[in-house]
Amino acid sequence: MWQRTEEEYYGVFRVVAVAQDVQGETRVRPVVEERDVSIPVLVDRASDLARTLGFRIVPSGFFVDAEGTVRYRHVEDFDIADPRVRWNLERFLAGEPTEQPDEEGRMDPAALERFAEGVEHYGAARTDEALAVWRSALELDPDNFVICSQIWAAEHPEHFWPGVDREWQEFQLLKEGYDKPLP
Repeated sequence: MWQRTEEEYYGVFRVVAVAQDVQGETRVRPVVEERDVSIPVLVDRASDLARTLGFRIVPSGFFVDAEGTVRYRHVEDFDIADPRVRWNLERFLAGEPTEQPDEEGRMDPAALERFAEGVEHYGAARTDEALAVWRSALELDPDNFVICSQIWAAEHPEHFWPGVDREWQEFQLLKEGYDKPLP
């Protein structure tokens, strides 16, 4: 849907996707090619963007103006088909103020620092060390789906590649006592 939206507004704004995957481009590229994604896709192995923008789950979305100022932040179930998101996009493009969704909490910066440390371990093929660090990060920020899903991806890659098994993820969240709306 976002690809079609960018085509609709081509030249007015750009959509950029960010794939958060500790394994990097080798895991992301086949998915991008298989789904014929035409928008730019950045790979954020250490969740640096999550740390900067403060989101816990994906998809999350942000409208950023030409000066780099975030004018709209939507960190839960960001979907262009949602009339609220579409309305805010129209306002953003018209230069009018947007209405922020009612969302709670930003990502814990200390948890994200720990997560980035785990990515370094994972990149050096020290999976057990990475998992231990990621678990300590998750203790700091227990509702952080980004960290949680990377732990699952390292432990259960069959549920993430070649495609993401959303049903399995939802079951895991329920099994672990997650008491918020499912991402």
